[in-house]
Amino acid sequence: MSSLTYSEAKQCIEALDRDGLEELIDQYGEDVIKAALACDVQPSDIAEAYQGKHGSDKDFVQQLMDDLGELPKLPTYVHIDWERTAHDVMMDYSESDGHYFRNL
Repeated sequence: MSSLTYSEAKQCIEALDRDGLEELIDQYGEDVIKAALACDVQPSDIAEAYQGKHGSDKDFVQQLMDDLGELPKLPTYVHIDWERTAHDVMMDYSESDGHYFRNL
């Protein structure tokens, strides 16, 4: 785990104040905050935008579709092109270091 740089911490404190930064660190950890800032997510939007950590865009999109209940039961002979689906869905999301954020 890498610590927030001085400029990253300063950006968060300016947006939230010191207590707000401490709450973010307690809830999400510094890695998520660093990833959010790398994705141009404002510190005040992290709670709303954060979608979790995933191994790949494809893994993220499969989990997202499953969580949303968007996948009907399909026969085993039907195959989904997850790479293409992930490409299209990622237009509305950003990723840094495996952490995914919804573009607000």
